[in-house]
This record gives sequence, structure tokens and C-alpha cells, in this order.
Amino acid sequence: MKLNAENLISKYEKYGFEYKKNYSNESYLTFTFKSGFFHNAEIIKITSQADKKDEDHINEVKTDLRKLGYSEKITENLNFEDIENELFNGFFDVENWKKRIFLEYKTYTEKIISIYSNKESLEYKYIDSPYSILNQKEEPKASIIDDIIGKINENGTKLILIEAPAGFGKTSTSYELLNKLALDETKPIPFFTEFSRDRQAKIFSHVFVREVDRVFSQVKSSLVEDELKNGRIVMILDGFDELLSETSQPQQGEVNKNYENAEPMLETIGDLLSNEAKIIITSRRSAIFDDYVFEEWLDRFHNKFEFIRYRIDPPKIDDWLTNERRQSLEDIGISINSMANPVLLSYLRFLKEDNFNNLCKEPNKIVDQYFYSMLIREQERQNLLMPPEKQNEILTLLATDMCENDYTSDLKENIITFFKEKALSILEETRKLYNFGDRPSLDSLCNTLANHAFFNRNNQDNSKLEFINEFILGNYIAESILRANGDWMANNERFVEPAVISYLPRTNECKEKLWNSLKSMIDFLDISIQMKFEFYLLNKVNWERYNETSISSIELSNINIFDKSNLKEMTFFNCMFSNSIFYFKNIEKATFINCKFYNCKNTEHKNNILILNCISDNNFIESVELENEDISYSNDEIAKFILS
Repeated sequence: MKLNAENLISKYEKYGFEYKKNYSNESYLTFTFKSGFFHNAEIIKITSQADKKDEDHINEVKTDLRKLGYSEKITENLNFEDIENELFNGFFDVENWKKRIFLEYKTYTEKIISIYSNKESLEYKYIDSPYSILNQKEEPKASIIDDIIGKINENGTKLILIEAPAGFGKTSTSYELLNKLALDETKPIPFFTEFSRDRQAKIFSHVFVREVDRVFSQVKSSLVEDELKNGRIVMILDGFDELLSETSQPQQGEVNKNYENAEPMLETIGDLLSNEAKIIITSRRSAIFDDYVFEEWLDRFHNKFEFIRYRIDPPKIDDWLTNERRQSLEDIGISINSMANPVLLSYLRFLKEDNFNNLCKEPNKIVDQYFYSMLIREQERQNLLMPPEKQNEILTLLATDMCENDYTSDLKENIITFFKEKALSILEETRKLYNFGDRPSLDSLCNTLANHAFFNRNNQDNSKLEFINEFILGNYIAESILRANGDWMANNERFVEPAVISYLPRTNECKEKLWNSLKSMIDFLDISIQMKFEFYLLNKVNWERYNETSISSIELSNINIFDKSNLKEMTFFNCMFSNSIFYFKNIEKATFINCKFYNCKNTEHKNNILILNCISDNNFIESVELENEDISYSNDEIAKFILS
């Protein structure tokens, strides 16, 4: 057996070695590597047929290298793959890399548990949420983690997208993938980056290089790219949407601004996707992934990689709560589906029995009680005499500033400075509540607030703070919206969804109040997002508002479609309808592409409906198509909406 010399030279040079031609021949190759004070040399026997003359030459080379200050190593009886693995494990320090991953996972899970008063008796467990694969018809595995790892193990290049609403488990899923991949010796090593919206510019190529420098000491970003393409590394990019700058919906004929913001990142990702590369990105549901320009970008690379799009759905209550607790909530008239938020379900799951029973006595205050109990615990944990209502006020001020200045994470010292400048009166009132001898200084009190349980150190930059989860951030954004009396505006669309999602478990009256308070901002949102938020908060849709529009990637259930309307035309793409009745007689023309219908019915209608590549669990589609045999659409009309 003889190793290919050219392949070896290419591989070692990529790792920063210098090939020493004068110290090599057809039987062995010599490489040197310098790093600071350390000068190393490796002599590789590339054939098992080396004779005594070759051995003498090698001994001479070893002597010369020692004189030059090198510490030499002989490598023999290894195949090319073994040598590749040795280089990878050594330079990437895989053993310590995995230790860091396990520590990051442990830190993340402990933060989730830490906000509960009985944290010592609690154990973190990742709970799989229902999910679907939008662009594949195969039946997914029971666990999204197992399904994604199965895709990673397949040959070929893959770009995997994981979508979910704010606070519905994107980051938890990323960390679970991270941990599972690191535990298995046969799987590629995960390279994980968690984006956050801070005050710095978001240039993905710069972020990528920064993260390489943070994780590895002797490895250049080009080498990480090379091993990613070789399949030894899988890249997990959590929070793709934090690099976007969504401010308004595009007008007709206008390119989606979100795509313009995302294009540099997508182009960088496209360049990385070759050979055996696997890249996983997580994001809030964004209109960019249904936009035709994104589809055009995918089309440019369709022969280069496979695109797989996962969508995490609301959690199943049965997976989180015991039958007894679920029944107790139903008995007091709580809409179980309205509780389908991972943060709230965790709270209800971990409550002590007597506390849960007391909570059930005031069902309309479950969310308020969650925040009140957390803030009371914070008083006890940090000896903080600031009342819960004042803590709420300060946290709302911070959330307001984040919305106005487009950030979700900032340096701790900047947060402290903000408290001093914007909440001085509250701080001074609080200081007076302490006994004179125990009274903290202004700086000390601000530092205590910066260590609040509702804050979390950014996992990629410990000097920065952010709200611990999207549910809590959304609650304080919603408070900011309500206090603005209908004049609320955010610098970025990104801040609206957490507010809406955080209010889903509240009363209908509260949700309607939030919708009305959003009116000054709502017209700046993508039209599909407008409909989604209206349905979330009002459980109905004013169809006249969406006349002559195209709606994508929303889910509507238990609703009358097109009722009490007089509509001209609407198009739906990638939408799901459940337990709904369609009043087609109230619309002149409706088009459905790649949609799903579950237990849906239709009323009398004209020949005005086009259904393409859709599925239903009853005869809904067949009954519509039977009555529309003569409908005619031009190819241009159809091509305009078919995106996959």
C-alpha cells in the first residue's frame, strides 16, 4: 500500500504545515509546523516497502530537524483517513471541544430551571413538540431531533431550516441537537453560533470568523469551511432572523427588503454548501422563506444541495402536564389550547401541588400570577425590596428602549447606565425602603437589577445581557404597546411577534385591547403576518382587509373563511386550514397552492376556485374541483404563485 503524496501534501498544507521537499522522497514526506515557541515536524512513511536506505535517510532527516530546533514525530502504518482523523482531532482539540459543548448545554439548561423556587428538585428534560416538514411528503419521525440527525447522517449536501414562532423552542432544539451530536462518536462535531440582536452591525462573514476565533485557537476559518464541506463538522446557526431588519411589507413589484438584508448571509451559506456539508439554521417564521426571490436563490443552487424545511408547531399539552392538572384546568373553564406556550407550560408543570390548586381558584390571572410569583421570588433571592409592580415598570422601560433602538442584547454596563438614566426615581424610592445601615448604593442596586432572573447572559458573549426568553421579552413589549395608547411603533417588525405570542394565554378582552393598541404599527407588517396576528388576538379575520392580496404560511382553525364579505380575489400559499367553513360564494376568485385542509367544508360557490398541489383529509378538495371543471387561469397567473 502506498499513500497518495499529492493528497497528503494538500491536506497538511491546509492545516498550516510546510512541506519540506528537500527532506522527502518517494518513500516518506516531511512537514514542519511552527506555532509560537513550538516547532514541530512530522515524517510520514507513505509506503510499507521502505528499505534500509530509506530508514537511514529518515534518521539523517531527524538529526537535521533536531539541529534546527524541531521536535519530530514519525507516522507510519496509517491510511489516509486515519491521518485525516488525527489531524482533525489534534488541531480542533475535539475532546476539549466536546467538553465545551457539554458545558454550554449544562449552562443553558440550568438557566431554564434556575427561575423556579424549587429548582433543586427539578430536572431539565427536552420535550419534543409536534412538527412538520413543509417541502417533503415522507412521514417524519416521532422526534424532530431524531429526524434531523437522520438527515445529517445521509450522504449529500443539505441546508436544514427550523422555523417556529417566538418562544416555541428553536434555541432549545438547537441545544438538544448540539448535545446529541457531541455525545455520539460517529456523528460530525457541531459548530454552534447563537445570534442576538445587539447594537453592532450584522455581517455574517465577520460573525463566522469571530466565532471560529472564539472556539479554536490554532484553526483558521478556511480550515473550518474545508472540514464542514468534508462532513466532519455540522454548522448550527441559531437565530437567523436576528440578522434581518424587517420594517415594512414590500409594495407591489418591490423586492422584499428582508431578502436584501439576508442575501449576503445566504450567499455565504450557499458558498459553504458543497460535498458533504450540512448547515442548520433556525428562525422565526419569516415571509422571506415564502418570497419568490428566496425561491429563485434556491433554484440557483438546486443541483448543489437539498433544502429541508421543518416547522415546529405548538406543543401538545399532554406532553407537559399530567392528566390531573390538565383536567383541573379544563374544569375551571381554561382553554387548554391557549396555554400552549412552552414557558407557561413549564411553569404549570413545575408548580408545587398546593400552589397549583391555589392558582386554579383565579383562572383569569394565571399569566399575571406567573410573573408575580417570579418577581416575588426575585425579591427573596436577591434581598431586593423593589415591589413587583416597580420591577415590571423598569423591565417595561427597557423593553421599550429595545423596540425603539432595535436591539435585544447589550453590554451589562450599558443596561446599568440605562437604569440610572431612565428609572432614577424608581431606584431612589426603592433605596428608601431599606434600613439606613443596609441601604445599597445606586450602583449596587442597579447591579442587582442587572442580575435579575429575567435576564440572561448572552451565550456567545458573557459581557452582554438579554431577556431570558421570548415569552418574557414579549410580555414587557406588550406592556409597552398598551401604555402607548395606540401610538406604539417599533424600529423593527421582529418585536411584534413576541408581544402577540405572549398574550395568547390571556383573556379575549386583553387580546382585543392589544390588537387595538397595535393599529399604528400593523400596516407596516407583511400582509400575511397581519392576518396571522389578527386571528391570534381576535379569533376571527376581517376578510375585507385582505381583498386582492396573497397570503402565505399561516394556520387558521375553527373559523369561517370569507364570511360576511364581498371579495374580488385572494391567493393562499403554504397555508393550513382546520375545522373551518369556506363561503366561496362571497369571493370572485380564490387560489390555493400547497395548502392543507383538515375537516373543512365549503358552501355554495361559483366556478371561481383553483386548488393546486393541496391535500385534505376528506372530500373537500374533490367537491370544489368537481364544481370548477371549467375554470381557466393563465400560465403566468399560476407561475406567479407556485414557489416550489
